[in-house]
Amino acid sequence: MTETTENMPKAESNELETISFEDIHLQPGTRLQLLRHRGHTPEQFLSTFIGMESNEYLLLRLPRAQGTFLSFYDGEKVTVRVFSGTMISSFDASVIQTIHYPLNCLCISFPYDVKVKKVRREMRIKVDIEGKLGLEDRTTLPVRLTNISATGCQVCVDQDIGNVDGQLVLNFNLPLLNEDDMSTMTLAAKVRNVVREERDGSPVFLAGLEFVALESNAQLIVRHYVYECLVDRRQNLV
Repeated sequence: MTETTENMPKAESNELETISFEDIHLQPGTRLQLLRHRGHTPEQFLSTFIGMESNEYLLLRLPRAQGTFLSFYDGEKVTVRVFSGTMISSFDASVIQTIHYPLNCLCISFPYDVKVKKVRREMRIKVDIEGKLGLEDRTTLPVRLTNISATGCQVCVDQDIGNVDGQLVLNFNLPLLNEDDMSTMTLAAKVRNVVREERDGSPVFLAGLEFVALESNAQLIVRHYVYECLVDRRQNLV
């Protein structure tokens, strides 16, 4: 997979706020976007936060393009973007040193001001995941998840699934990014809306579902998947 990013999520948001770097609680291993400013359009790459010396520097994984680790000039301006929950954080820094062998990391200046854009809802991404929906009458229908967030999703199904506020059970397998395993999800959900459409002369129903009584571990798995897709696979918000 080419480790570059192309599109910043287009999310309706409030005004930018300024916070301290510590307030974003960046943890080692967090994936992020790194922007290099050498032309009219910034180049966007994937990186990973390694660690820091507070008030002095940050260490990031050196990004790659076409399998080759990149080089940066000492003093070069870079911009870092971090996605978490309902926030998009960004800050500018300057390159202190590019460290190739054996660490392949980038040392940048410590940021004192971080710009934060708060989106008005949970980040929701486009997906195409097969699942099964258990109805109140205990019948089961095949569905396709078309988008998902940490608190709900939209499913496409070929028949009506009942009334708004109806209680359902949704089963699907969520790929664990960068791994071969799948996480089996069984989530209680409530119908929030249903829209009927015609496709190729046949009716389909798009149902918005809200996850209810979601265990913290399940929500963490879904939120992590959304975040990783957003950064790793360059998916825009819905």
